[in-house]
Amino acid sequence: MSVIRLVAIGLLSLLAIVQIARQAVVSAFAKTHPAYARATWGAHPDVAFKFGLEAIAAAAAEHRSAPRARIQDMLARARWSPLSPEPFLVRGVDLRLSANEGGAGRAFAAALRRDPRSIAARYFLADHYLRSGQGDKGLTELAMLTRLVPNSISGVAPYYAAFASRPGGAARIKAMLDDHPEFEPVVLAALADDARNADLILFLSSGRKNFDEAPPGWQGRLVQALVAAGQYEKARTVWSRIAGTSAATASGALLFDPEFSHGSAPPPFGWTLVSNGSAVAEAQAGGRLHLIYFGRDNIVLASQLLLLKPGRYRLTADVDRSIDATSIAWRLTCRPTDKPILSLRLGKRGEGNSLTGAFAVAGDCPAQLLELAGTSPEFPETVDLTLANLRLTRVAS
Repeated sequence: MSVIRLVAIGLLSLLAIVQIARQAVVSAFAKTHPAYARATWGAHPDVAFKFGLEAIAAAAAEHRSAPRARIQDMLARARWSPLSPEPFLVRGVDLRLSANEGGAGRAFAAALRRDPRSIAARYFLADHYLRSGQGDKGLTELAMLTRLVPNSISGVAPYYAAFASRPGGAARIKAMLDDHPEFEPVVLAALADDARNADLILFLSSGRKNFDEAPPGWQGRLVQALVAAGQYEKARTVWSRIAGTSAATASGALLFDPEFSHGSAPPPFGWTLVSNGSAVAEAQAGGRLHLIYFGRDNIVLASQLLLLKPGRYRLTADVDRSIDATSIAWRLTCRPTDKPILSLRLGKRGEGNSLTGAFAVAGDCPAQLLELAGTSPEFPETVDLTLANLRLTRVAS
């Protein structure tokens, strides 16, 4: 064999080894280290798809049209990788941007056939089904997506929430949440910031039964959304429905939990008690509230939102008057105007243990915020005392 032939065979072998190595590098790093893969073999379809999809995503995030040249380049490279789903995903997005939703759906389905475990393909296909009114198929794809990707429910939840808001969708989502109760908090959280979703959330929620359970995270957001919208009665109804039977029973009470015995009842219609470096308010046995206020900062130690009807009322409590407590006072303000209704200081040492304050609620005051607030005096000193027998009663006119 001639020297030239031996050299040629050696070069071909070396090129084959280099090509295999490049392919291995690209396969290993195209998704995890795309810059490395690009430097190794920038023309490889996997690399082109990776950077092409990134460019399209960046354009979408900036509300720009997908780069036409990038789309055409990816579609041209598809012939070198016929089993790759990426070109069909690109085609689907391109068709959607052209208002061809039917063609987009077919492209996304083709992508999924090439890679049944493609997260992006299932995501786009589910979105297509929901957009085109094929709810059952859309929910099936979403369910598959949540099974394929651990902890993906937070990303999928907005789709469930949007579907639940459509005619006939609530019953289907309710059935899905019955089968997958672990999805409920995340799906309801996706609905909770809009006060208009209150009735839908009540329908979907399985409900809490007692105060021993921690309140769901979305509950406070929904109630606060209703309060911010001025729908105080609706907010109280939602709060009592979610908080449990004890709250529902007490929904007509003037003051909820005056004994401070339901520590896990959520705000704003349950007590909010402070515990930080400036003050501590903690419930004690026997219906008492222990207060420690260091006098350094203005701070609210305890608060609760009330829904008192127009009329006259009296707030009473027993106070340990062994120390001066003039820096702490009950105050009541109207919502949403913040108009003051009552200011009742706990008093000075030796004034007696009975605390009483009378006030009137006007007809233009749909809700009231009751606060036990500490106001920093000129010379701060620690106040350590206990309240007991807190009562709010209506007074005959």
